Amino acid sequence: MKITRREWVGVLAAGAAGAAGFQVKAETPEELKKAAGEQLRRDAAALAKIRIPMATEPAMVFKAQ
Repeated sequence: MKITRREWVGVLAAGAAGAAGFQVKAETPEELKKAAGEQLRRDAAALAKIRIPMATEPAMVFKAQ
């Protein structure tokens, strides 16, 4: 299966839209910081499970001058 970086952006944007409904019932800034850190770790773990093939289009191309 070939997928371009533009298609990956669409997939990730759809996931972010689902996460936009994330509500935190935090009373203090410390609780909010802790909840945000936990959410970040969960999101990072979910992204780490996605395997991107080496043939995926790179974001940029470096050329020797």
